[in-house]
Amino acid sequence: MRDYDSLAHRHSSKDMCVEKPMSLIANLIGFAPAEEDLHYALGFYAGGSGIDDRLAVRCRIDLAHWPDVVSRLRLKSVHEVSCDADWQEDFLWLIDAQDAQGPLQVHCHRFINAARQVFQDQVDHRWEIFFSHGSDINAWCAVWRSQEHLNYLSFDQG
Repeated sequence: MRDYDSLAHRHSSKDMCVEKPMSLIANLIGFAPAEEDLHYALGFYAGGSGIDDRLAVRCRIDLAHWPDVVSRLRLKSVHEVSCDADWQEDFLWLIDAQDAQGPLQVHCHRFINAARQVFQDQVDHRWEIFFSHGSDINAWCAVWRSQEHLNYLSFDQG
């Protein structure tokens, strides 16, 4: 549970204290990443106007952790999104591709690259892309990964 204290809580990999952010990140993605090559910007707000969370993480991943990440975040590949008629309309609206032509993957690249933090990897055809099931304009989570790195980006406003 969070406190609706109307205070913005921010944690960055530039901060000296890493204990609390590491706990938050482990709870978020399902494993505690090594501090080496870890970058993050965590912004939490809860108050009278609701919540506004903006979270970004880039870390190394041992692929043995991947099934836990998929389960915890309810991740679906871009291909799975296109096979889910109930979700597809909201998803296309999220990535601004309702009337766009071309592969869905290209629109996902554009969306993620516009929203990502500078410390996160730019996404292109070399990355596997996933979104949390049900991601829409008000709450979404994008994850892109290689064999060595995981990038997590989420937004929740309500």
